[in-house]
Amino acid sequence: MFANPLNRSVKGLAGATKLIKRGKADVMVRKTMGQVLVGRGTYGRQSWNGQTATVFGCSGFLGRYVVARLAREGTKVIVPYRGISEHIRHLKVTGDLGMVIPMEFDLRNPKQIEECVRHSDVVINLIGRNYETKNFSFEQVHIEGPSRIAEISREAGVSRLIHLSNISARSNVHSQALVTKAFGEQRVREQFPGANIIRSATMYGYEDELLNNIGNYKHFYMTVNKAQQKLRPVCVSDVAHAIDIVRDSEDLVGDTFELYNPKEYTRREILDLAQFLLHEKIWQVNVPPQLLRLAARVADILPYHYTSHHEVDLMSIDDVPSNDSSIKTFADLGIQPHTLELTALQYIRHFRPSQHEEDPMEPKGHKAFRKTPIAADNRDIVA
Repeated sequence: MFANPLNRSVKGLAGATKLIKRGKADVMVRKTMGQVLVGRGTYGRQSWNGQTATVFGCSGFLGRYVVARLAREGTKVIVPYRGISEHIRHLKVTGDLGMVIPMEFDLRNPKQIEECVRHSDVVINLIGRNYETKNFSFEQVHIEGPSRIAEISREAGVSRLIHLSNISARSNVHSQALVTKAFGEQRVREQFPGANIIRSATMYGYEDELLNNIGNYKHFYMTVNKAQQKLRPVCVSDVAHAIDIVRDSEDLVGDTFELYNPKEYTRREILDLAQFLLHEKIWQVNVPPQLLRLAARVADILPYHYTSHHEVDLMSIDDVPSNDSSIKTFADLGIQPHTLELTALQYIRHFRPSQHEEDPMEPKGHKAFRKTPIAADNRDIVA
């Protein structure tokens, strides 16, 4: 007549046991350190996939996209910051409550770096600058800092290290920023032999310094060498996607990647494209490099950053991929990069004159923004 409470408790225990069973997809083994990572909860933002990542340089252009991808997949993300916490508060909402953890640090303080990486199995270093400041030189940012992060990460037992560099980083280019990046790659390899090096071409996106500068200075856009600089602009979301795949794949340990647009453009061609999309003339002013560099040196003295002679040097250096067959690209990751012609408008549409504000988003004859079905596990958060 009455149910046995013992039977109910046994059935409840059996149900609970069934709920906590895990599949093979919930387990990851880091080959380098033999770490076994077990996910908890359902896959996605409201769960933990067992992985913890530290993203240095998270407050920068690329950093927010990398953090958003990791947090969306249930990765616990440590976001070290320098300065005030308001600089990275926008990152906290990219993950579930408590999954995006801010930590204050100084690149010159080994103890603070160790505190940021000691619980992580992946460290991603995106720190970089195109100009020097009164606080940090290129050597400190591109060589000493990455070397210190790599050494401390190795000693802390971190399984994976991903270091961002530049596709033009070489020891023989006329740019101190790129030369120090090349030496920084070598130091990272010495301190962490299994590190992945990501060499990215010029990136574009909502917060970039390529398309936004064209829009901001469309009435007086200064160039050098008649805007014949060769570029391979790549969408920032594609680079973030590539870093996410490299982070998640144990078969790619120690590989070097060069991420660039398959099509080569001159800066003049990009200006023509922006002019076509904005329905407004871009007033290009060609300035002798020596004169612009001299003016930029004067700007270096000012208390706030406007431009720098180092950035003028970068205006003359092409995005040139290497011919090394051992270096991998987007194709090796199964990523089809976005094309500039069909994606640039969404980043610069707000620079259109008011009379063209209501014009169609798509250029005539193009279907740029027609959404195509994308698998749920591969949907880009910014596309």
